[in-house]
Amino acid sequence: MFMPFGCNDGSMENFAVNGDIQLAWDRQGAGQPLLLINGLGSPRIAFEQGFVDLLVGAGFEVVRFDNRDVGHSSRATAPYALADQAADAVAVLDAAGWPRAHVFGQSMGGMIAQTVAVVAPARVITLTSLMSTTGNRTVGRPTAEALESLLVSPPADPEGWLANRLVTEKIWCSPAHWDPTWVEAKGRAMIAHGVDPAGSVRQFRAVVAGGERDADLAALEMPTLVLHGSADTLVDPSGGRHTAELISDSRHVEIDGMGHDLAPAFWSRIVAELSGFVAENS
Repeated sequence: MFMPFGCNDGSMENFAVNGDIQLAWDRQGAGQPLLLINGLGSPRIAFEQGFVDLLVGAGFEVVRFDNRDVGHSSRATAPYALADQAADAVAVLDAAGWPRAHVFGQSMGGMIAQTVAVVAPARVITLTSLMSTTGNRTVGRPTAEALESLLVSPPADPEGWLANRLVTEKIWCSPAHWDPTWVEAKGRAMIAHGVDPAGSVRQFRAVVAGGERDADLAALEMPTLVLHGSADTLVDPSGGRHTAELISDSRHVEIDGMGHDLAPAFWSRIVAELSGFVAENS
């Protein structure tokens, strides 16, 4: 399997299969089953170990996986859409032996999680959509600066990719918690695990091809937690508000000062919101 920039094999790595796509995943903890779905271009270790440790400590059994086109998972050979990525997530649930799970997605992962809830509602106990939106182009729009940065393909060499990450992350960071040392360390860990600029482009095209989910989400009958940062410049907070407005059984929490970066300063708050919501809806 082609691994741009190299990778470090994790212990207890498993693989799920969806057609010709293999999806690398890992499992930690014991308790309520929780599937984490990551954002654009990010391997599973972008859900950092410290964050996972807090989830495990809160009573979750955590499965995270590499989306297709990143990390240790297969590279796609044909165009795909969010529905295909949702099928990937269901394949991971199958491989984990979970008939149902709490499904948590951030950014593009939130879009995938929403799609899983729509196409396979019997597999989802609760849905959590973090820093995401519904595909409706009138809400959740990035600032002009964030959009310009998003549309520029990052360099294909590791150091160039990392330098670009330091620039773009500052645009959509949590402003009071901007920490270039943390951003660089996380970026180097992502490189070591496997990132793929060309794969990120294919993922972005899948998001665009996914279209609008408003009608499907409005028909959804599922406990849903919508989390969004007030300082998000990549997906405007209106995207989170609109998501919650559509889903009848939803709770909307806007976290003051949080951007689009899952900064460690907000981990405890996110875990507390999630664990409380799950306790009420399990």
